[in-house]
Amino acid sequence: MTKKHLAGLAIGVMMFGMTSVAVASLITSLPGGTIVSMPAVNYVGLGPVTFSDIKWSSTNASFFGRDSGFGFGSNGLWDGALGPMADVYGLSTLDTMKFEFNSLLKGVGGFLNYLPGYGSTPVIAVFDSTNTLIESSELNFSTGGGINTGQFYGFLENSNSIKYFTLTSAYIGITNLTTTNAVPVPAAIWLFGSAILGMIGFVRPKSGNRSR
Repeated sequence: MTKKHLAGLAIGVMMFGMTSVAVASLITSLPGGTIVSMPAVNYVGLGPVTFSDIKWSSTNASFFGRDSGFGFGSNGLWDGALGPMADVYGLSTLDTMKFEFNSLLKGVGGFLNYLPGYGSTPVIAVFDSTNTLIESSELNFSTGGGINTGQFYGFLENSNSIKYFTLTSAYIGITNLTTTNAVPVPAAIWLFGSAILGMIGFVRPKSGNRSR
């Protein structure tokens, strides 16, 4: 492969990295993720409340760091044993909690539950740093009732582009917020491109083209 071909390959790979589009998939587990525990502050309001490197806020007065029980109707109840939670508790039929991260993430999720049949269908979503929606999904699972039942849901993205995570409903709760990140794809591609460019220096011209 000539220097010209190697240089073209390196540039093409780097341009692909700079123009890649964020795509996220709905997940029901996040292996290798880190659980970010909420403090048991029992705060009620709009926020913001900062914990670890995350900022929580709400469009209406909601609970953050609740360590007591919370009922989800036919989907059972949480008694506090799962750890502190954040929840929208029905001041209107459409409220949103937001978890904004200091650094961009590859994946985020949490253990969720909601009250079926009241207000709007609950929606979870992730956005990038330009406030552009990456992906969203409605929740319609049934736990069958019981104590501390629920489901893990979240999103895993193809690069590190997730800036914030939202939960929208009339009654919805989350605990065991879980996050993960990875080496940013653009950085990895620049590293690969640089390696290719470095290899160009080892490509020697044919002996017939050497100058005397």
